[in-house]
Amino acid sequence: MELKGKTVVVFGMGLSGVSAALLLAQKGANVIINDYKCREELTHSIEVLKSFHNIKIVTGGHPGGIVNSDTNLVVKNPGVPMDIKPLKKAEDLGIKVITEIEIAYHFIKSPIAGITGTNGKTTTTALVGEIFKKAGLNVYVAGNIGVPLCDIAIEAPFNSIIAAELSSFQLEGIEKFRPHIGAILNISEDHMDRHYSLQNYVDAKKQIFRNQQPDDFAILNADDHHLTDLTREIKAKTLFFSLANKLKKGIYLKNEHIVIGEDNKTVKVCHIDEVLLPGRHNLENILAAVAISFVAGIKVEVIAQTLRSFKGVAHRLENVGIYRGITFINDSKGTNTGATIKALEAFPQKVILIAGGKDKGSSFEELTSYIKRNVKHLLLLGETKELIAQAVKKVGFNDFTLVKDIKEAVSKAYQLSTEGDLVLLSPACASWDMFDSYEERGNEFKRLVKVLGRDKIEKNKG
Repeated sequence: MELKGKTVVVFGMGLSGVSAALLLAQKGANVIINDYKCREELTHSIEVLKSFHNIKIVTGGHPGGIVNSDTNLVVKNPGVPMDIKPLKKAEDLGIKVITEIEIAYHFIKSPIAGITGTNGKTTTTALVGEIFKKAGLNVYVAGNIGVPLCDIAIEAPFNSIIAAELSSFQLEGIEKFRPHIGAILNISEDHMDRHYSLQNYVDAKKQIFRNQQPDDFAILNADDHHLTDLTREIKAKTLFFSLANKLKKGIYLKNEHIVIGEDNKTVKVCHIDEVLLPGRHNLENILAAVAISFVAGIKVEVIAQTLRSFKGVAHRLENVGIYRGITFINDSKGTNTGATIKALEAFPQKVILIAGGKDKGSSFEELTSYIKRNVKHLLLLGETKELIAQAVKKVGFNDFTLVKDIKEAVSKAYQLSTEGDLVLLSPACASWDMFDSYEERGNEFKRLVKVLGRDKIEKNKG
């Protein structure tokens, strides 16, 4: 990709946007980076960008004319909607609009294992990264997991491999991006405020296979009806994984063991009781990680060794602590109803659930039956609290309380709990109505719980 002297407009000054702008500037492009937020809200990003003379920073809205006939390329940050006026203007002018991962791909020399899906992306990507690392590979873990691909595009050498978490927003703007291994873990309704229909969402996800060739690999969930028919569209070699069924060729469970089926024989990886990740949904993530690692040529004993030691990632069913016999679990990364359903299924007992947040246009209908069955008391906060309250009342669940913020939610959860109870933060919604990210939300939950625990311990000592 020749960029020297080209005018490139980057929309969004989040991690991906800043990373793309820096790479473009290093490659000689004249970059205009724009964000609707004011400068005071973007001080860190501005500090990072201001040393480049060929980066112009425009904040406080999307001014008319920022995209014009002199613009050669537009890069859209994942958090920026496709329907803002400058992007429509780019379309009218025939200017290419791509995402940060497409920019990165043109400079990446290493094979990519790309992982997408509605739930489990971060856990699976982190686990794959650990397996690769344990195998002695020079691995980079990047993408939607916190390190933009543009950050590593130049530094990752030929003899490395990249485990990349990929969102639907990132994939909807690719042109040549081609992972050597591509995986879709599962599909359920999410981001309907952006994609408008489930089919549009599926179409964005399956972009991961768009440029693959017969020497590449496509990993699919055999238990997900949205994915089983995709093989007709895929050029790559396909491999399925399944929690529910025996496969002639693929990764599945047999007599409580994770096994690899191939050529009419099976190879045991390990017993499911040996893995540390909690919940049946994590078994699905593990099977996917085994499939990805297997086609990458990793030895089975290395895969098994990693499964026995991997404890998971922050903000995904993360045990924060036990205070007065009450267990607090941080599942802030549960940003859609499917994720919260999986979290509720992970525990044998009824829980005190903290939920609610930014409305993404999803229906809460399916979640309500799980709340009725698995929740002792429901604490609702954020933009969606009234919507969820209405939904649970329809199924006859009335053990809920509306709270103003997460501080009140943690305090109320503690008051309602007795020894042996479990308090679960799994919002089923995005965080952007009250926090900048799910990480910030989860970290605040952890801080509040630890303060709570410290206070109670000190009072008991007194």
